[in-house]
Amino acid sequence: MSDRQKTLQKYVSDMVSVEKHILEAIKDQVKDGDFKEFPVAHEFVSKAESVLRDHVDALHKHLDTLGGDPANPVKEAVTSVLGKAAGIIDQVRQNDKISADLRDDYTALNLAAISYTLLHTTGLALQDQKTASLAQKHLMDLTPLITRINEIIPQVAVQELKDEGATVGAMIADQARSNTQKAWSHEHIHEGHSHNWVR
Repeated sequence: MSDRQKTLQKYVSDMVSVEKHILEAIKDQVKDGDFKEFPVAHEFVSKAESVLRDHVDALHKHLDTLGGDPANPVKEAVTSVLGKAAGIIDQVRQNDKISADLRDDYTALNLAAISYTLLHTTGLALQDQKTASLAQKHLMDLTPLITRINEIIPQVAVQELKDEGATVGAMIADQARSNTQKAWSHEHIHEGHSHNWVR
């Protein structure tokens, strides 16, 4: 087996591990009765479960085409980033607030997103267009999920505060969402890029 093929197998195998860890946590959330008390959050995790399940299936199939056994991925020690990811994702099961679970989902999905950026770059660099294209497609699937958490978490946090007896203004969730979305605006991000960045 060539070094090129081994590298591709390792990166795809690592990606399987990342997405499977996240999927297991999300599946628990879909079944969690507390999540069902927050329809917007339950709708999100149900969608995320479907996306991640499709990703894991596609990654297994792709790993098989690379010569790796999907049921028996490349036998190498899990990298430190995957170890940290597992720790982050395991925290999802220990939180007693839905907003905290969503925060941890956000962290985990961003890890998957940057991992796909690495996988896409590796595929291009090693002239494996199928790997590069799969990574790009999956990244495109994840970014709407990540931005959706940004949109819904103020509503969930406000509902939790109200459930705890806090008096919260009717428009606070909308205000928080509007204020924080400015940080993600095209104008703000590109203004930041224009200052002190090496191109």
